[in-house]
Amino acid sequence: MAILAPFRGILYNQEKMEDISLVVTPPYDVITKEEQERYYQRHPNNIIRLDLGKDLPGDNDQVDKYTRAADYLKIWQEDNILVRDDLPSIYYYQQEFTLKREQRKTRKGFIVLVKLEDFSSGIVLPHEKTMTEPKADRLKLMESCNANLSPIFSLYSDPEKKIDRIVEGRQDVSPFIDFFDDKKTRHQLWRIHDKEIIHKITNAIKELSLFIADGHHRYETALNYSIKMRGRNKSFNGNEAYNYAMMYLSNMDDEGLVILPTHRLVYNLNNFNPDLFYKKAEEYFHVEEFVFNGNNELAIRGELFTELEKRGQTQHTFGMYMKDANYYSLLTMKNEDLLNSRVMDNITPVLRGLDVNILQAFILNAILGISDQNMENQKNVDFIEDGDEAIELVRKDKYEMVFLMNPTRVKQVNEAACARVRMPQKSTFFYPKLPSGLVINSILGVIPD
Repeated sequence: MAILAPFRGILYNQEKMEDISLVVTPPYDVITKEEQERYYQRHPNNIIRLDLGKDLPGDNDQVDKYTRAADYLKIWQEDNILVRDDLPSIYYYQQEFTLKREQRKTRKGFIVLVKLEDFSSGIVLPHEKTMTEPKADRLKLMESCNANLSPIFSLYSDPEKKIDRIVEGRQDVSPFIDFFDDKKTRHQLWRIHDKEIIHKITNAIKELSLFIADGHHRYETALNYSIKMRGRNKSFNGNEAYNYAMMYLSNMDDEGLVILPTHRLVYNLNNFNPDLFYKKAEEYFHVEEFVFNGNNELAIRGELFTELEKRGQTQHTFGMYMKDANYYSLLTMKNEDLLNSRVMDNITPVLRGLDVNILQAFILNAILGISDQNMENQKNVDFIEDGDEAIELVRKDKYEMVFLMNPTRVKQVNEAACARVRMPQKSTFFYPKLPSGLVINSILGVIPD
């Protein structure tokens, strides 16, 4: 049973901060160094100073980006830049966005506290593997700030949309937060503090499993922190705030749920030979070339992306570009029987049909010799969501090649989570991302009645 609770969120004071877009950011793990600097310059109270602070000369065990984050959080609350709501609420949240060449979509959900559970309970289920370094980073930040700076994104299945009907028309007439971000996504937030409505929502969700969509590192960090604090607290009773994590819950059966691909950038290969690569790749894939020149490169690139998406509906297909090449490649798996070959022996059957696993097993592991350990430690491979940007990075000699992916499907996420198995890192990119700093949750004290 999932245990949910309303909470008194900490939010930017709109009397002092009329334009919330100036102070919130995307999640820490999708922000580049250049973007980090831009957010620093955008506003002195931007959440970047807490969620992704800078390393500075002279930092040591006593003073570093984590202690500075805690200081900012304390000072901003003292100065009423950040204020805590008077009443416990569930926050109803909508994001209205546009994908390329598509109409506007709206994703709906709730920001609420969820009691932390071990994955073995089956109440909260992961779908992706995690990496060591981000968990260590998030733990230091949590220990310093004693707060959740952004919600973990989780899904539930409600095909009949019963939960949507509970809240329809029950939130305040107008959202108390309403703004557009840099990508023209509209963010709207309502408070729901009516106890009867809160009870109906939490009661409807409590019998459902929750699937972590985005925020695996933060969930595991919060769980480990909770276990650590329980061991220290001799009067532990389960109502302590650190036993809960702030989550955004959304219906996986809603048409507003979108997953985008995460492309793989490869670097630092030893003695890489393009001819040998293609020779080995042709054992498993049909390889097609999309040759371009200086005048038609963008048009040919567009053809590649179109064909990649089209083939991906029924086949396992990857786009590829190597530095200094005058062509793009399309690699399509020759037949489904290869999914049961020795190359896939270490992958559980339910995950063998995932493009990310096929790429990792047949190409990254078997052909390029990149180990799973190097993948976990983010050596040899970087991840990026924008395919055009990925290609430009290779063309600028920052990477040796890029593999262009199709998105993982929601059904595959559900199947993996229900089977209690995890996909490789960065298998999914749920869009749009949830902003950091929109609502903050303190993990000090106890959960309000």
